[in-house]
Amino acid sequence: MEDGIWMNKDLSSRVLTIGCKYSPPRGGIAQVLWNYDNYIFEDFKFIENSRKSNGIINMLIALWAVIKMIANLVIDKEIKIVHIHTASEVSFLRSTIFLKVAKCFRKKVVMHIHGGGFEKYYKSHTSFVTKNLKRCDKIITLSQDWVDFYASIGFASTCVENVIPEPVIKESAEIDGLVHMLFMGLIIERKGIYDLLDVLAAHIQEFEGKIMLHIGGNGEVDELKHRIKSQGLENIVKFEGWVGDDKKIELLNLCDVFVLPSYVEGLPLSILEAMYYNMDIVSSRVGGIPSLVKDGHNGVLFDPGDKEALYNAIKLFIDNKLLLNEMGKVNSEMVVGFFPRNVAKKLAEIYKQLL
Repeated sequence: MEDGIWMNKDLSSRVLTIGCKYSPPRGGIAQVLWNYDNYIFEDFKFIENSRKSNGIINMLIALWAVIKMIANLVIDKEIKIVHIHTASEVSFLRSTIFLKVAKCFRKKVVMHIHGGGFEKYYKSHTSFVTKNLKRCDKIITLSQDWVDFYASIGFASTCVENVIPEPVIKESAEIDGLVHMLFMGLIIERKGIYDLLDVLAAHIQEFEGKIMLHIGGNGEVDELKHRIKSQGLENIVKFEGWVGDDKKIELLNLCDVFVLPSYVEGLPLSILEAMYYNMDIVSSRVGGIPSLVKDGHNGVLFDPGDKEALYNAIKLFIDNKLLLNEMGKVNSEMVVGFFPRNVAKKLAEIYKQLL
């Protein structure tokens, strides 16, 4: 077994994983899959069923994935389990196709649900979701809150934490007395990024010379740049573009506070990464985040859209810089359960139960 890989070939070769394109990892599910390939599975049998593209291309990718899946299940007699990574909406609809194919071949199915919007999706598609979840042999969720939700609708599930690699700690060359904040994710309204810009703009004179917000991600890039310029935020906001591995490590080492004012989440991998790099967390109280971030203990939580609370959270760390070290140390100690060896152990137990 390769150094740093935690699930041997005897077990990992029995699992066929279905999910989105993950190399390079662009998005939360893609990063999880990349980490599985590089840190968990010695033999990672994988079929790509979607990517960040338009509908027609994704339809063709899904069709080709079904053909490849059938071929794999016919030829590879080792495969006993199909592990499907999914979210809500189109992602879940697409995943049900692969669920049906797996069941036609009498394989066990693990449905790994990442989407923070799944509760809303379930309420609007109750019958469809219920019918398909009943066909699954195991449901994996991202936090205890989601385990409780699925229990409330009649389904047993197991929490398996998103895996994070050990950090690459480097000395930051930028020592300027500023509180460096980081937003890293998809640049769209439901992530709360525009709320964050509004708060900074409303208090620009107070914040200038004290903070620097670094924004990494893709999505509505032109809209983001327009708002930064029109709101006069050039001196306290820096758009970093899409953040690859090296740039991500640089920013995680540099920044003090991770900010995620999102309206919908599951359990963001970005928060876990930030915690392990000794960063404090300022986040909205959504999805599985409250299971990790305890208000006043290792971060600050607020209700989505509460700009006044977001302002107070930012001001707290500006006025009390000692908190940066205290909360950051707590965070780095809390995420041990997300290390590859621990996640691999949980996955292995699930797979062994199904074999």
